[in-house]
Order: sequence, then C-alpha cells, then structure tokens
Amino acid sequence: MRIVIISFLLSILVSASCLALTPNLPAGTLGSGTTVNTRFGDIPDGVRYQPAPVLPAEAHRLSGRGLYEVDVDVARGLANNVRVLQSSSSKILDDAAIAALMKWRFVPRSFYKLTVPIEFQPSGRIRIGP
Repeated sequence: MRIVIISFLLSILVSASCLALTPNLPAGTLGSGTTVNTRFGDIPDGVRYQPAPVLPAEAHRLSGRGLYEVDVDVARGLANNVRVLQSSSSKILDDAAIAALMKWRFVPRSFYKLTVPIEFQPSGRIRIGP
C-alpha cells in the first residue's frame, strides 16, 4: 500500500512539473524591436505580433510617455491583462496603449510578464520600446 501511495505521489509530481507553466519563467522588458530582455538573456522575436496603438483624431497632438505591464498567458502567448505602471498623463493615450497591448502575441512558455514603455509624440508618431 505504501508503494502505491508513493508511486501515485511521484506521478503527480512528475506530471505537475511537466505541465507547470511558470516555473522559473522570468519577467521581461521590451528591448529593441521585438526582442524581450529577461534575467536569463534576450529572447529575439519574443513578441510575435505587435500592433501599435491606434489614436482617435483628437489625440494626435497629445504627447506623453507611459510604462505598461502585460501579464502573459504563458501557455498560449496571449495578453491576459495590462496595467499602467506610469501614466502618459492622458487617459486617451493610456486607453489606446492598453487596447493595443491586449492584442499583442508572444512566444509561448518564454516569460510571464512584460514591461513595455510607449512614447506618444506630438507629431502623432508612437515609439514603442526603450
């Protein structure tokens, strides 16, 4: 009986470690282009799909720099949630950034969280990354 219980517990541990989605996965910061910088090194093309924020017509002359944090669904590489770490000082710009970041797609099982700086310039240009 003891052997059965031990083997059962071992099988649970082994399957749990195989199915675990976030063991030792790092958080990352968006680097240049689609590279994600983590404590384990850079992940080239860590961002697979990266649409820029779409601004309404009245927001094109607004400017600001915001910092956003994306919670990543590790298994699927989808954005689960986006938080504003540092506001761009405009709700319109922050909302546009959140809407765009929710559409981003990532390399699955690479990182669980991503910090993204976005700069909105008065010319209407949007700079994503450092």
